[in-house]
Formats: sequence, C-alpha cells, structure tokens
Amino acid sequence: MDTTNSTTGTPRARSRSSGLVVLISGILIIIGSAGSSVLDGLWVVMLIGFLGMVYGMPGVHHYQAPADGALGKWGAQLIRFGGAVIVLLGLAFLVWEAVGTPPESGPAAVDVAWMAGFAVFVIGVILFAIGVVRAKVLPVASGVLMLVGLVGSLVVDMATGAFFESEPVTTEWGFLIGVPVFGLGLAWAGYSVWKGAGARSGTGPAAVGGAPQPA
Repeated sequence: MDTTNSTTGTPRARSRSSGLVVLISGILIIIGSAGSSVLDGLWVVMLIGFLGMVYGMPGVHHYQAPADGALGKWGAQLIRFGGAVIVLLGLAFLVWEAVGTPPESGPAAVDVAWMAGFAVFVIGVILFAIGVVRAKVLPVASGVLMLVGLVGSLVVDMATGAFFESEPVTTEWGFLIGVPVFGLGLAWAGYSVWKGAGARSGTGPAAVGGAPQPA
C-alpha cells in the first residue's frame, strides 16, 4: 500500500530517486565487471555501483513493501550494511594506493572484514531477490536475474578455483558473465521503481499512457 503523504510526496520522491540511483548502479556494475578483463581500473566503477546500492536499495524495498515481506526488508538492510563495508574498504585501498604502495595481502583483520561484508552482501541479495519474485510488484525476471547472476558467478568461480586465487591466473568466467547478469537485473528493478514512482506522481516517463504498478 502506498502511504505517501498527498501534500508532500516525499516518500514517492525518495523511491523515485532510489530507483534512478539503483538503475545507474546496475549499469555501472555491468560496465565494471564486463570490462574488468580489459581495464583493471574499472573496479572503481563497480565500487561506485556498490555505493549507489547502499543508498538506493532501502528505497526500492519501500516501493514494493509490504508485498516483499521480511525477505525484502532484511535483504535490503543486509545489502546496505555489507555493501557499506565493501565500499569503505575499497575507499581505504584507493587512499592507500594514492599515498603509497598497498601490500598484496592486507592485515588479517581487513581480510576478515572484507569476507564478512561480502558474505552479508551476498545473503542480502539472495533474500532481496526472492522478495522481488514473491512480491510481483517489480518484474519477477529482474529478481531472477539478480539471484541467478550473483549466485551463478560464485558457484562457477568457486568450482574452477578462480574465486580463491589472489592473483588472476584462472579466467573468472563466473564474474565476467554472472555479475553483468546481476547488474542487468539490478538496473531493471531500479528502472521499474523510477518509472513507477514517477507515474504515481505524474512526472515520470510512465505518466502518460500507462498505469503504475501497485506497491
């Protein structure tokens, strides 16, 4: 149910901005992951995409709540917390790289923090994607793409051993194919929220000639 205040429209505006940010995040993740085999520096593009998810995923959940239930709620929060840890560690690495030469292997505490943040993020994506499929407010296929893309990338790279290599020796086929698929689902979900929230307020691209999806 949409509980937006009819005079301020603030929740709608928040959902719309969240949708746009998540749409952009999905595109950046596609570019960063698909192009990483050509340019190593594109991981920074992915980092910006993760930062967008930290901001935008709670708004995407709000758009489809309560239809996505506890899965969507906790999924969005875990994505936010896990993504925040990844972003902070990535920014710390960039600063370290700017002032000196980072070691190939960081302190044990940093490695533990990265693995914990990554695990929380992955669990969050799984829960959130299932929530999208369950809610049927956003395109179900967007949730399927997020789930299959991320989980599939991990399964493939773990099976080939590429996930466990500190130096890229084995081709990371899971990452190069699965993560762009995840980004596509993310961008699709973000676009649907951006378009749908705009239609409800009469300002979005779907405001003319299309009915908004229920929330």
